[in-house]
Amino acid sequence: MNSSETIAVASRSFSKNAELISILRKKYSNIILNETGKTLEGSELLTFLSPADKAIIGIEKISSELLDQLPKLKVISKYGVGLNNLDLDAISSQGVMIGFIPGVNKQSVAELALTLTLIALRKIHRNHEEITQGRWSQEKGSELFGKTIGLLGFGNIGQKLATLLQPFNCKIVFFDKKIFDEQELKIVCDELKLNQSLIQQEEYSTVLREADILSIHLPLSKETQNIISAKDFYHLKESVSIINTARGSIVDERDLHTFLSKNLNAFAAFDVYAIEPALENPLFDLPNFFGTSHRSSLTNEGIHAMGLAAIAGLDNNRLFS
Repeated sequence: MNSSETIAVASRSFSKNAELISILRKKYSNIILNETGKTLEGSELLTFLSPADKAIIGIEKISSELLDQLPKLKVISKYGVGLNNLDLDAISSQGVMIGFIPGVNKQSVAELALTLTLIALRKIHRNHEEITQGRWSQEKGSELFGKTIGLLGFGNIGQKLATLLQPFNCKIVFFDKKIFDEQELKIVCDELKLNQSLIQQEEYSTVLREADILSIHLPLSKETQNIISAKDFYHLKESVSIINTARGSIVDERDLHTFLSKNLNAFAAFDVYAIEPALENPLFDLPNFFGTSHRSSLTNEGIHAMGLAAIAGLDNNRLFS
């Protein structure tokens, strides 16, 4: 039991998870929880983190200006997999360590990506509502079997989705900034029991052109913000299904709205948005759009895995350069 360090749990969802808090209390006796029910920011986040030696951070934004006022803070452990809310350069320059385990929620996210893909292809997103309103709609959809899946990003989640797609005999073309040579791709396929003859790495534009379903698994960065915009929609098939369980700002939503409005045979299913909550997002007014409320990792198993990783990161951490 560590009684010399104070742990601040900024994540509101972690703070209300009794099982994770119980596990954390077995390791640390001085714990501060965010029990406000909201995401802390600005002066509230500063006040909350001020007593902390180490912090568990979810979606809270950690900026250089904030860190300048937190001289006691030595470790930030990430609850979740995205690091786009952390100013990594400032954190590194101030010698603050980061606890982070990538891919801990890959099963949960990949399963939702597959779910959204099937919803998009079968066009069943409004069927329940139609029935309750007295309409017995029988709109035709498409099968997933044998389709070409374009993956933007072939990291933990992209690879996990590839395994879930195996029974559907899909051809998978993927874009990733890491270039896999033939032997590296063979190792990945062997480890995941993937049919390598159905998987190939391609240029970004080629993936866009060939995909029947385009599934996004890129991190959000300066390079990927709005990377999919009007110039890219030009390359897509008119009947493409676009799935996004990564980050909303990777896709230019205004350009997506224009594309979907002009191509009614296309479909988009998103779990993430540039502005959240997306309660006034005009995409939801389109008949060929379906959205969920940023819940790809919100399974009992996924939350538990992310929580355990965040707890482990309080002690197992490193400088990010």
